[in-house]
Amino acid sequence: MEIVTIEGLITINATLVAQVVHFLILMFILNRLMFRPILKVINDRTAYTEEKREAIKELELETERLRDEFASRKNDARKDLTLEKADYRDQGMAKANAILDDSRKEAAAIKAKAEEEVGAEIDKVKLSVHGEAAALAEEIMKKVLGRRIVA
Repeated sequence: MEIVTIEGLITINATLVAQVVHFLILMFILNRLMFRPILKVINDRTAYTEEKREAIKELELETERLRDEFASRKNDARKDLTLEKADYRDQGMAKANAILDDSRKEAAAIKAKAEEEVGAEIDKVKLSVHGEAAALAEEIMKKVLGRRIVA
């Protein structure tokens, strides 16, 4: 080859061509042995990282959904418990009112029986007092008048 000088700065000869060919061969070998495997590892790690990020996002969404479902169930359970509590309270009040009504009826029956017994006792006492009052009145008249009154 001939030597060409461009303005005296760069000399183009066979060594330059050999260097370019050697550089291209080196790039081909480095690409096969080093760059491709490294890029493959980088791409695999990037894909793995993205896969794990997606899995984390899905787990976060699932966690949020479960948290909402738990809160909803908790609220439903509280509502049910409140309704059951009110129902039990109403049943208890109904039983208490029934017992109170029965007690009132029983007290009224006892009072009526006592009034009846007292009335019967009063009637007995009236008869006995009436007889005694007549005898006492006769006795008083006898002493006041000094004689016995015949009726």
